[in-house]
Amino acid sequence: MPKESGIAKSIGDQKKEDMQDGDQLLYNYLRTGKKITKEDASYVELGKDYDGQRDKKQSCGSCKFNLPAEQICHIIEGNINNENGISKYFAPRGHGMLPGDIVWDFIRNGGEKLDFQNGHVINEAAEGFKCKNCKYYMYSHNCLLIQGTLDPEMSCAFIVKNGNGIKV
Repeated sequence: MPKESGIAKSIGDQKKEDMQDGDQLLYNYLRTGKKITKEDASYVELGKDYDGQRDKKQSCGSCKFNLPAEQICHIIEGNINNENGISKYFAPRGHGMLPGDIVWDFIRNGGEKLDFQNGHVINEAAEGFKCKNCKYYMYSHNCLLIQGTLDPEMSCAFIVKNGNGIKV
């Protein structure tokens, strides 16, 4: 079963008009290469004392900006805690634009495609979240978002499942 963060960042009917503050921060990162500090994002790690006072689904692990395996965020610098970390830019499924659509809009407006490292390309992905399932993947094994050739079984941090997000 795919993690909620995978679903949150790849599935939805979001449009460009749905852009939120965190989405703009991803644009800024793509343009400058600089993430915001944990302090500026009001990032905190809530411990056991807070467990009864918060929705367990509101943590970095279920945010569209999270890369769970790497424990990093697309917009906040440094390592994050998937289980207990949270910032004011927490964005669950259905909030703002999908990260892949943000990257596509950035590229369409003159930005550069991402390299394998910045695209967080992996060789094997969970079923349903592979390049072959992404609307930005072409039959030529090229991608509209990532530089280079990708196999259908690979994936990246910006996959948008076919039929979701903005129209290409």
